[in-house]
Amino acid sequence: MLNTYLAYGQWANRILIDRLADLPDTLLDAPQPVVFGSIRRTYHHLLVIAQVWQAHLLGRAHGYTSRDPGNPPSMAQIAGELAALDAWFLGYGAALDAEAQSQVVPFTFIGGGSGAMTRAAILMHIVNHATYHRGHIVAMLNAAGISMENSDMPVFLTAPAEPAEPSAMR
Repeated sequence: MLNTYLAYGQWANRILIDRLADLPDTLLDAPQPVVFGSIRRTYHHLLVIAQVWQAHLLGRAHGYTSRDPGNPPSMAQIAGELAALDAWFLGYGAALDAEAQSQVVPFTFIGGGSGAMTRAAILMHIVNHATYHRGHIVAMLNAAGISMENSDMPVFLTAPAEPAEPSAMR
């Protein structure tokens, strides 16, 4: 089930990446009454936190001192890095056996304080966290009169499989 959940997260983030790709900077950077203040900054936060949790899983420092480091990069850069991270999480999760999934990983929260979660719980949190903030972004898009494709998990679970690549002609 963990791999299905990670695949769902990758799929849902791809829908968001595709929807945001051609929107004007004026919309992406317009002040919004949300925690991170705009679509771009919320999108960047989604990436930053995924990078933080990847670092925790790898037992290395992430270098962030804030959940909102400010000055987000271009949408293309955020999209590329998020897509690469989603692929990494999917591969990482697939490689974990039951014992590794249940291994506890200690970490320090960005705002201070210690925590510990299993590898599986961290991976599930990454998907859940992204879902939460995709909801913020969808609400901001809706307020601007822009709709987005449904990215709910039941849609993912019941969607027809993507068509296979055609065979090479013999």
